[in-house]
Amino acid sequence: MTSRWTADVDVLIVGAGPTGLVAAIDARRHGLSVRIVDQGAQRSPHSRALVLHSRSLEVLDDLGCVEPVLRAGREFRALNIVADGRPVGRVEFRRLDWSDAPYPMWLSIPQSETERCLEERLNALGVTVERQTALRALRETGRGVEADLVRPDGAIEACRSAWLVGCDGARSDVRRALGVALDGDTSGEVFMLADVAMESPLVDGEGYNVLAREGVLFIVPMPTPGRVRLIAHLPDARPDDPPDIDLPMLQRLVDTRTGLRTTLSSLGWTSVFSPKHFIAKSLRVGRAFLAGDAAHIHSPVGGQGLNTGIQDGYNLMWKLGLVHRGLAAPALLDTYQAERHPVGERMIRGVRRATWAMTLRVRPLQAVRRRVAGALLRFAGVRNRMGAQIGMLQLRYPASLATAPEPLSAGSPRPGERAALQASTPALSARLRGTHHTLLLLDGLHEPLTEREAQAATALARSFAADAVEVVRVRREASSDATNLHDPDGAIRRAFGAHRPVAVWVRPDNYVGFRGDPRSTETLRSYLGGVFSNAAPLSQEATGSQGSRKRTV
Repeated sequence: MTSRWTADVDVLIVGAGPTGLVAAIDARRHGLSVRIVDQGAQRSPHSRALVLHSRSLEVLDDLGCVEPVLRAGREFRALNIVADGRPVGRVEFRRLDWSDAPYPMWLSIPQSETERCLEERLNALGVTVERQTALRALRETGRGVEADLVRPDGAIEACRSAWLVGCDGARSDVRRALGVALDGDTSGEVFMLADVAMESPLVDGEGYNVLAREGVLFIVPMPTPGRVRLIAHLPDARPDDPPDIDLPMLQRLVDTRTGLRTTLSSLGWTSVFSPKHFIAKSLRVGRAFLAGDAAHIHSPVGGQGLNTGIQDGYNLMWKLGLVHRGLAAPALLDTYQAERHPVGERMIRGVRRATWAMTLRVRPLQAVRRRVAGALLRFAGVRNRMGAQIGMLQLRYPASLATAPEPLSAGSPRPGERAALQASTPALSARLRGTHHTLLLLDGLHEPLTEREAQAATALARSFAADAVEVVRVRREASSDATNLHDPDGAIRRAFGAHRPVAVWVRPDNYVGFRGDPRSTETLRSYLGGVFSNAAPLSQEATGSQGSRKRTV
């Protein structure tokens, strides 16, 4: 007789950095019980990652913790490109066409402060990080994951969870235990980071990318006025012989590369690193997942790592919530790999190219770099595109179980794109916020949807998604019906390209899953049947095996 296997917790999260904290918060929002463990004795006091981008601020807004993050940070107002002591380009973020973004900015905030804000939000949801607790081994079964945890007193505890998420950084114990290999390379170049107070003629609160012959220097404003992060390429250093970082060395470096008279003081956190660019071959092994730096490792150029990890957790947890509740097939979880792995690959390719450009040593190539940067940044379209891409606003997911194929009819936003329009249509933004799916039924600008057609689409949505979906009908006419959204001037319908009636399915992560004609329900039925069907079994490839396998860190 087989003994009954009962999980102690729905989700075990290993690693309490920003990725793990976001995953834990979102898991609780989707009704899952959570344990989150971290081998550190306390939160790191170091600033580490320093920039939150526009899309990440949207996510933190939905998670309920953007206000303390904004208070703890400082808006990064502009980026200046300087070469040979002369300005060659400038990007003022508030002047970019961010379209609909409610947070059109880069936010300078130390990772330690981001983690503090996230942990306080998690505590408010009833979950406390279990510190000085490390993963020793894990065993996979078809029903869950058993993890051996080393407690602060050295005792070994076996924790049984339905799901496990490894958010434990570049040296991930979870990744090693799962046997997931990394693809990528190490650049061999050497960079240094240093947080320091700086008096100079530079504008406080703005960033500078100094393209010097001696090597590139980034000057990034920190939240405290007068304090900056220095990031410098050290062409003469070797990875196996890193230099000592002190104030005299930094003073010489800054004065030489900027040509300015500066005064540095109050040296804080420093680090020397050689950029690595790796991605895990798989983000899922059965009931275990990888996210954040456990899934992708790369140079900090562009400040993409922390932000990508936040969105990994946000993409995964709504899917995990549906599957765990039995509303969706386990195959829905394969879309985490299908959607997020290409994001990691593209990010690493982009960061690798940027790192190569920043580490050019040949003088003629440096001159070409300077001229190209100056020429391109003269065009508003280039500046806008750069801001949106770095801000992670233009990411598009491929067709999958969670994202319908490209519609035949034109329209935007399309499946796989952000539902956008949050700043320009605050009433709609409020209706999208939360853990539910949303079916938008938009009257056409010149052709309304009939009551019968709207009722049929609503009934279909609820027959699949039950209480996981909210239906919002966007109409010109005012109505006392709570499901209706008044759009008298057609702003929302124009933004969605609804010249004729349109149905748009918005996922909990605010990406469009489906777009089509609400009067022809078969295509909507097909999409919902794929997402919400719970009949399909776990594939052999996903589970790895039918029995239990022990993985040791």
